[in-house]
Amino acid sequence: MTKVFFAVISILIFAASLHAEDDVVARVNSSVLTNKDLESQVDRVIVKTTFHRDVPIEKRKRFYDKAIEELIVRELQYQNGLENGLKPDKARVDAQVDKIKKRFNAEEYKASLEKAGMTEEMLRSQIEKEMVIQAIIAKKANEASPITETAIKDYYEQNISKYKQPETVKLRLISTKDEKKANDMLAKIKEGDDFGDIAHNMSEDDYRLQNGDIGYMHRGRLLPEIEDIAFNKMKVGELSDVIKADDKWFILKLEDKKPEHQLSFEETKDKLKKEMEAKQAQELNEKWIAGLKAKAKIEILLKTDSTDNAK
Repeated sequence: MTKVFFAVISILIFAASLHAEDDVVARVNSSVLTNKDLESQVDRVIVKTTFHRDVPIEKRKRFYDKAIEELIVRELQYQNGLENGLKPDKARVDAQVDKIKKRFNAEEYKASLEKAGMTEEMLRSQIEKEMVIQAIIAKKANEASPITETAIKDYYEQNISKYKQPETVKLRLISTKDEKKANDMLAKIKEGDDFGDIAHNMSEDDYRLQNGDIGYMHRGRLLPEIEDIAFNKMKVGELSDVIKADDKWFILKLEDKKPEHQLSFEETKDKLKKEMEAKQAQELNEKWIAGLKAKAKIEILLKTDSTDNAK
């Protein structure tokens, strides 16, 4: 129940709702969503979108549409879970409450609840709701039809041109901003010093931690000057001269080269299966939510830039 824990703990950690009036912003069938619900969801949307929550109040309003949509979907999922007879397990709820409490000392826990405008009973209700939502999502996911190998092979054959491995080169690389240093390093390698050792001890980029190994690269992923030499002018095992590119000096060693080739079904089937399962899950989820919305009475009372008063 990791998702449950993090969804609920964020209610205590992010407490913007403290400053919000508890006005109704939307109705979903017989349930109401309040301004506190909205502001708490805005906090979660902001963190997912921008990785921080220090957003000025006016900019917070830009997230209202997305937050209200997510609140409505979650409420519909919760109601659908209840309709399917799903109930939270009391022992698991107790465990989640205990897990949250352990994140705080007694005084911090009490203060966090107060800051979020909650009681422990309200916290338990949030956990119970989250458990029902996760359970109905899992139930719907399990209703998906298994992807057969025949279906995967048909998809592969219909899209075979998409599954080509482009020409790639495997390189070791040394870089520096000092031309003299680059020439000195090249001389050491030509005299017999190990390329990887020189890269590790003298190169000025993060690849030195891998002894200069940057792995396999296809066209378009390297600086043009380096790409031209690596793909067109070097043979496997060769060492380049000092190359100037992007105000730096580079030395390359070409360790392997693979021509473009068609990936076989066996090489791609595991990846294809995951892609097809993800696509199927997304389509089923969209159909499920659309069905819930079609049957529901949804009224949005908060006016935003792109919402009507009612749906």
